[in-house]
Amino acid sequence: MRWLNIKVIELFAGIGAFRQALANQSIDHEVVGFSEIDPYAIEAYRAIHNDYTTPNLGNIKEIKFLPDCDLLTYGFPCQDISVAGYGAGIKEGTRSGLLYEVERLLETGRILGTLPKYLILENVKALIQKKHKPDFDIWLSKLEALGYTNYYQVLNAKDYSIPQNRERVFVVS
Repeated sequence: MRWLNIKVIELFAGIGAFRQALANQSIDHEVVGFSEIDPYAIEAYRAIHNDYTTPNLGNIKEIKFLPDCDLLTYGFPCQDISVAGYGAGIKEGTRSGLLYEVERLLETGRILGTLPKYLILENVKALIQKKHKPDFDIWLSKLEALGYTNYYQVLNAKDYSIPQNRERVFVVS
């Protein structure tokens, strides 16, 4: 199957790793917006991708609705679910609780008829471990209620020629 100019939005964009992955795989895409609040990450994002025109949608809490897109990527903050983090979980008022902002934007997209066709989530392996698995399952159920089918797997960077043992959960919806 040949992908033709996928419209992409990156939430919690960081330096644009998802965008780079699409480029590395020669997948024709256009980033129509990204959301990032860290000024250093924004500067790096723009420099790495030589892109000074794609709109930064800014703070996810202030985004009213998402521009039309085919693919939405999101790697919400992991501090509250990471083994090395605070352990508060995915709760309102926590950094990891910003996942609820993704839910809000998807619900708005459902109402407006602009739900993205595909979603890709990336986060720490702890997301599917005993302590946080109930929250993860609730999230997957919410996505299913929106019409998505979810597939997830833990991938380790060391298995892809990266000299780092870095396990991450990826969910394709």
